Amino acid sequence: MDQEKKPQSTSLEDGDEEINPRIAAQLLQETTTQAKRQFDVWPPYLLFIGAVIFLLTFGAAWWSVRGQHPYVGPSGGALAAMYGGIVVWIIAVSTVLKRANSGVGGRSAKQRKAYQSGWITVLLAYSIFQGALYHAGASHAIVYGIYPASVPWLFAGTVFVTIGAIREELPALTLGVVLIAIGLGSAFAGPVAAWLVTGIGLAVAFVSFAAVRIVQRRS
Repeated sequence: MDQEKKPQSTSLEDGDEEINPRIAAQLLQETTTQAKRQFDVWPPYLLFIGAVIFLLTFGAAWWSVRGQHPYVGPSGGALAAMYGGIVVWIIAVSTVLKRANSGVGGRSAKQRKAYQSGWITVLLAYSIFQGALYHAGASHAIVYGIYPASVPWLFAGTVFVTIGAIREELPALTLGVVLIAIGLGSAFAGPVAAWLVTGIGLAVAFVSFAAVRIVQRRS
């Protein structure tokens, strides 16, 4: 009688079945890269959109105040376009953040809520202080020029510097330093040029960070 052939069992000792460390490392790297792209809350396209929005909206504010003697501030249409564009970008950022952080709970969720509360507090303090400047008799060049064009980025830069220092995150720290530099530069530029300096500075900063993210992804 012919004996039945039993299937040969495989083991890790067989050369063909051994896991190649190079292939395993490559698979791990590909998986990590895909995960980072999926949960990347600051994709390059979002930064490019922000660059265009801030350049156009702050450029519109500058266009409305150029040649004013005395300075009275941006027109209502320019302000509506500026704040409307900023709101659109904030909605886009919030949508991306919500999608990237869906299903994430625990301490991370509490930190996000704390950051959101902090930003709301900063915005309220900014608006109240602007009203205090007007009530104290500050000129229109300060209340409707230098202050709104520069101080928000000093606030935001301080927040990012603090977060970057505490969490030891170089991108956040770098962004904070850049925002502070933009705020100081626009303040020294005067009430008219401050809008243009801020718009160009933010656009250049966003495009630069987007380029860095693209290089990081490809590498």
